[in-house]
Amino acid sequence: MPAIKATVVVKHQHGLHARPADLFVRKANEFQSSIEVGNVSRASRRVNAKSILGILSLGVHSGDSIEISADGLDGAAAVDALSTLVNGNFGE
Repeated sequence: MPAIKATVVVKHQHGLHARPADLFVRKANEFQSSIEVGNVSRASRRVNAKSILGILSLGVHSGDSIEISADGLDGAAAVDALSTLVNGNFGE
């Protein structure tokens, strides 16, 4: 089964830092799948979406595009939930 992928734009005014990063990691940890994220806008490496330090190391700013990919039985649900979180501006 190939990895499920989605690219979304981070609209949060502080990007993917502090509280938004924490929410992202918490949501990612709800799933069994292996989930990775990369900052497409900065051509960054891919990091484990379940690692707060990994997410913070991407330096995602407002307006940056990130690619979320998941590999596993609940991969589609994971990508959908994380994309919805980002598109919903982390509930703000």
